[in-house]
Amino acid sequence: MAFAPKACSLFLVVLLGVCIQLNGAQYIPGARCKCPGTIMHIQEIIDDFEIIEKTHYCDTTEIIVTLAEDGATRCLNPVGRKAMFFINCWNKINKDDNKKKRCLKRKAE
Repeated sequence: MAFAPKACSLFLVVLLGVCIQLNGAQYIPGARCKCPGTIMHIQEIIDDFEIIEKTHYCDTTEIIVTLAEDGATRCLNPVGRKAMFFINCWNKINKDDNKKKRCLKRKAE
């Protein structure tokens, strides 16, 4: 009868481990995006930008711009005019970080 409590304890430990793994692996769309909210338009001068493609953590393309005035970051809505400009320019320069300034020099309307 000494075997039953040990087997039961082992089963509970294994079950607890499985539950912890499953809890950590939950997929919640948009939960790991860098941009909790976006804006459609921005008038400030943009110093830099970053485009983060869709991943299994975040189901939207994210466009993060850095403002020249104070270094603050803003997230652009990917369907906005300025965001589309950055996405198209980023694709034209073959996603080369060294050529990003070309996109910033062009006038996005």
